[in-house]
Amino acid sequence: MSLQAIVILFGVYAIVTLVAPRVLVAPQLMNKHPRFVLFTWLASLGIAGISLILALSGLVSRALEQHVEDPDYARIIIPILDQVFGWIALAALGILAFRLIAAVGDLRTSRAELLSQWQMISTSSQHHSIDGHSVHVIDLPENILMAIPSAHTIVASTGLIQALSSSELGAALVHEQTHINEHHGAIREAGVLAVAVAPGFSASARMAQATRIATELIADDEAVKLYGPEVVAHALEAAFGTSPLIEERVARLRN
Repeated sequence: MSLQAIVILFGVYAIVTLVAPRVLVAPQLMNKHPRFVLFTWLASLGIAGISLILALSGLVSRALEQHVEDPDYARIIIPILDQVFGWIALAALGILAFRLIAAVGDLRTSRAELLSQWQMISTSSQHHSIDGHSVHVIDLPENILMAIPSAHTIVASTGLIQALSSSELGAALVHEQTHINEHHGAIREAGVLAVAVAPGFSASARMAQATRIATELIADDEAVKLYGPEVVAHALEAAFGTSPLIEERVARLRN
């Protein structure tokens, strides 16, 4: 790979690193176009990651070529620099691979713990079909509602069901079903992996948080299509009380 191509790839990585997190976390953009933000974030992450890997691989390949080509092709300084930067690039690739393996291991552990919890819940829950949604109901007074992507089902507590009206419950179930249908769990994991692996670009942990927020807003919007913004807002307040994030989502729905 030519030195010019390597510089261009590093440039692409740097530009995406600097621009994407700052632009995409703008509250106005996030509130109005959460699906666009999520798509652009994932595309930017892919572009940045591919550019970085290709650039580092290019440096390594240039270093390896010095062993098979005539070193006199560019005097003495360029072969030396190729060797130095090649070793640095090889070390960087090794670090990236190590951090990726470690991050994937952590995610697998988290998935195993969630699956174990689900297996415990499923034995003491009753399966129902509510408004066409697969729901496992657990007899608890606390408000509990969550999607279990691996089981393609939703878990809800009796306390939550009693706290919501029929339309509010329907909106809440559509919200959770959207997380399952659109693989939001895997998308959030991609954000977690980006933070753990990619230097610079993912150092902006706020983008991982923005990924989670965007998936929640997208699910809210899907529920709004069927039940309207006020019903979804009431369901959020009744199910989860008040918190900064819930208040922001409710204000967005009512505005």
